[in-house]
Amino acid sequence: MIKITPAKVDNAIEIEVQGKVEEEDLNHFEEFFMLKRQEYNKVNILLLLDKMEGMTLKGVLEDLKMIQHLKYIQKLAIVSDKKWIEIGVKLENLLPETKVEHFTPDNKAQAQQWLGK
Repeated sequence: MIKITPAKVDNAIEIEVQGKVEEEDLNHFEEFFMLKRQEYNKVNILLLLDKMEGMTLKGVLEDLKMIQHLKYIQKLAIVSDKKWIEIGVKLENLLPETKVEHFTPDNKAQAQQWLGK
């Protein structure tokens, strides 16, 4: 499940991921992302990962379609426990033009501030 809300920063999206991510979740995210992209050249994302259980096969295929939008992400703040830090490092290598930072759950406010800088 993905819960999407506007973030405290105008050009940002807050995404909370829990459980298994389905194709419909990613479709909803893409719609929300495209609306934000119409307003801003680059979008910042606050990604809250909490007990994520993976993705369905359709979810993975839909996720691959999102690659076309990566160049429009300016900053990606990942808020999660320590085991997710490896994902952040891998994402940073895949997204050379995107700034990626990892924050622990108790530092969510810092992540929000970082997106606004």
